[in-house]
Amino acid sequence: MPDGLFGGVETHWREMGQGPRPVLAVHCSLAHGGAWEGLAGEVGDLATIRAFDLPGHGGSAEWDGVTPYQDVACSMARDLMGEGPVHLLGHSFGATVALRLAAEAPERVASLTLIETVFFSIVRADAPETLEADGTDRPFMAALDAGDHETAARLFHAEWGDGRVWDEMTDRQRAGLTRRIPLIGAVQRSNNGDPDGMLAERKLERLPVPTLLIEGAESPAHMAVIHDGLERRIPDTTRAVIPGAAHMAPITHPAEVGAVVRRFWEGG
Repeated sequence: MPDGLFGGVETHWREMGQGPRPVLAVHCSLAHGGAWEGLAGEVGDLATIRAFDLPGHGGSAEWDGVTPYQDVACSMARDLMGEGPVHLLGHSFGATVALRLAAEAPERVASLTLIETVFFSIVRADAPETLEADGTDRPFMAALDAGDHETAARLFHAEWGDGRVWDEMTDRQRAGLTRRIPLIGAVQRSNNGDPDGMLAERKLERLPVPTLLIEGAESPAHMAVIHDGLERRIPDTTRAVIPGAAHMAPITHPAEVGAVVRRFWEGG
């Protein structure tokens, strides 16, 4: 598990699997590159997966608090991609990073796999009334704005976590989530914006990269709206829903997600 300077950030990364496909994997917020180990165990014969820790996560350096967070993540990923083309794999916020990388430099991307893509600007463009009616993030944002990070972490975990009960987690696990929860505020700018003009400039409609969209059947309703919108925009798209899974599908259901990814990579 080496370290290096990528995108100007001291970066911790690891490689998993020994297959011929070069894959760059971008994890979700509040996790680290090791979150891909379960999935790598399912597809490691097909791919060598390079997974790095985002700023402020795992062993990578802290975010500087100034540069837009997704800009930093994309800079790191561009350096880690090498010459390409590579297969991009992203989950949640990591999926927004992978999507942006593919839209800006499709010639460097062999395929794109997006799991639970939290690009809420799709919802704002296609079904804004659902956001207005939902309001589930208001208590979370209120706690975050008030500096009550423990409450914010508990609320966020209940909506977007892996199904574990907050009070049954270890003190260390709860403390880790609480410490990193301000980073969720940092990713909101890109999740709710239009980084690199992907929507305004209709870059997704011109994206030539084969794309797989994966969501959990038990995920928040907005995920289906987002993936509906991506499916309409991206020309070469395959869609999969994982029964019984929620937002953390690649961690909670690696075998099922791996089977879908395997079929996609093998052209089935």
